[in-house]
Amino acid sequence: DDSSSDTAIAAGQYHSCAILDNGSVKCWGYNNNGQLGIDNTTNMGDNSGEMAVLPVVNLGTGRTATAISLHANQSCALLDNASVKCWGSNQHGRLGLGNKNSIGDQSGEMAALTGIDLGTGRTATAIAAGGNHTCALLDNASVKCWGRNNVGQLGIGNDELMGNTSNEMGDDLPSIDLGTGRTATAIAAGYFHSCALLDNASVKCWGWNEYGRLGIDNATTMGDNSSE
Repeated sequence: DDSSSDTAIAAGQYHSCAILDNGSVKCWGYNNNGQLGIDNTTNMGDNSGEMAVLPVVNLGTGRTATAISLHANQSCALLDNASVKCWGSNQHGRLGLGNKNSIGDQSGEMAALTGIDLGTGRTATAIAAGGNHTCALLDNASVKCWGRNNVGQLGIGNDELMGNTSNEMGDDLPSIDLGTGRTATAIAAGYFHSCALLDNASVKCWGWNEYGRLGIDNATTMGDNSSE
């Protein structure tokens, strides 16, 4: 669209999204789980003329996006009111909706999509979508993650899924213990691990440590047992 220019771009495993200069979002690529957010499962961008008619993602009445993050088959956006919405595959509860229902693949689902419950009075300043989990940096500089947790990628001292059933989000979802007095300034999520940049300019990572991806000079997985 010649009338818009990209202000943010994110690439997932099989799809891409852009935030345009008016704060709207458009996504293209593979759409098997509704990760394009267009209320169907039609792939976009692989046939002539599709990009010219690419629909805008419905983020809610009056809502625009300030940041976006993608991974395998899900998309997440930080909105102008500091809320977070995620759509696409909800396997393992990665969308943080308290269920496992995919969103964005059926008519009307995006219009009805609610913001993620991050806890009483809490909003987000950054969002990171991982392979099967999602993390948010909150307004109080704490970090919460939800979704698959088989190797401790949620950083909550166990390997229990969070966000796939009711009463697992909001105040029931624990913040990650980043160390005494430590807070986060940035976050990133990989396929099976997560990392945070801390307020003292140090970095901590947790989750699966195959190949030493956590950077701790060993291959020990961290975050799936208490006190780790």
